[in-house]
Amino acid sequence: MRFAFALFKYFPFGGLQRDMLRIAECAAGRGHEVVIFTGAWECADRPEGIEVRLLPPCGGSNHRRARIFAERFAAAVKQERFDLTFTFNRFGGCDWYFAADNCLAVEMARKHSPLLLKLLPRYRSFLAQERQVFAPESRTRIFYLTDRQKRDFMRCYGTPGERFFHLPPGISPACNRKPDADLIRAGKRRELGVSDDQLMLLEIGSHFSIKGIDRAIRAVAALPPELRNRCRLFFAGAVSERRCRTLARRLGVLDHLVFLGPRADVPELLTAADLLVHPARNEAAGNVLLEGIVAGVPVLCSEVCGFSNFVAEAGGVVIPEPWEEHTFCRILAETLRNIGQYRENAIRRCAEKDFTRRAEVAVDQLEEFVRARIFQNGQL
Repeated sequence: MRFAFALFKYFPFGGLQRDMLRIAECAAGRGHEVVIFTGAWECADRPEGIEVRLLPPCGGSNHRRARIFAERFAAAVKQERFDLTFTFNRFGGCDWYFAADNCLAVEMARKHSPLLLKLLPRYRSFLAQERQVFAPESRTRIFYLTDRQKRDFMRCYGTPGERFFHLPPGISPACNRKPDADLIRAGKRRELGVSDDQLMLLEIGSHFSIKGIDRAIRAVAALPPELRNRCRLFFAGAVSERRCRTLARRLGVLDHLVFLGPRADVPELLTAADLLVHPARNEAAGNVLLEGIVAGVPVLCSEVCGFSNFVAEAGGVVIPEPWEEHTFCRILAETLRNIGQYRENAIRRCAEKDFTRRAEVAVDQLEEFVRARIFQNGQL
C-alpha cells in the first residue's frame, strides 16, 4: 500500500510530530510505502525507508501559509497514485485526519467574541479549515484521542459518529523505567548539578501560556521558604526564556529556574526528576504525562489535560477545574512535603499500563480502510 502523509512542519521534539513519525515508521515496517509531505523538516536526519518531500509554503501570515500548504499537498497527490491521504493538520479533502488538538471552534469561542472571530482573517481561515474536516458532508475519517474531543466536534459540526476512530495512548517504549533507574537518576542529577537534598521539578513543553509555564513559576514563588529554597524548576523544550526570566525576576525566583532547551534525553530527565509538573491551560491529551507515569516519576497536572484520568489512576495529582492559583500553590506544597511517598507509589505502579500501541492501532485502521476501498472498487 502507498500512503501520503501531510504535516505542515516537522521538528523533532513536538508531540504531534513524534506521533506522525511513529505511525509512518510502523507502516513502513509492515512493508508499505510512506511519503511524508511537509512544509519544513527541521531535523538533520531523515527517517530510514520513508521518503520526505518538501512543499515550502509561502505567504506572510501563518494561516495563509497553512492554506497554501494544503493546496500544494492536494495538487501533489493528484499527480500520482496513493492508496490514502492522511493529514496531521486541519484541512479538508484527505481520507484521514489525526485530531491532536481540541475543537478549535470551542476553544476560540471561550477566548474571543463572535464578532472578532468573524472579522479577523486568521480566525476565519483556521475555523474554515476545521469545518472542511468535520462538516457532515465531508468524508474524512478522524482519529481522536479523548471522549471530550469527539463530543465537542460532533456538537459543533454535526459530524456523524461513525467517522470517528479512537486511538489509545502512544509513547515510545524508551520512556519505560529501566532496571538501573537508580543509577541513571544519580548520574543525571550529578550532570545537572542537583544535590540529594534538592527537589527537581521538571516541565516539558514549549508554549509559555498554553502549557502553563507561568503558572509553574508563580507556584514555586509562592512555596513556603523551607520548600522554595530546596526547589529547582527545570524547563525542557523551546521555552521563551525572556518571558520566563522576566516573570521569575519580578517574583524573586530567577535563581530557581534552569533552561535545558529541546532535549533528546527526556527519559533520563524524567528518571532524575522528583516531580513532573504540567499545569496546562489547554492540552487535548498530553503524552508527556504518560511518559512521566511509565518512568516512575510523580506527575502533577491540570484537569483540562485529556490524559489527566491516567494521572489520577496512577496515583498522581490532578488540579481541579475551574483553575484557582491558590489551590495549585497549596497542592504543590502538600505534594512536595510528601514527595517520598508519591515517588514510591509512582515507581510501584509505573509498569501497570501499556501506553505504546497507538501507531499499531492506527496502521491497522489505515490498512482496513484501503482493503475496503479496493473491495468496493472491485465490485463496481
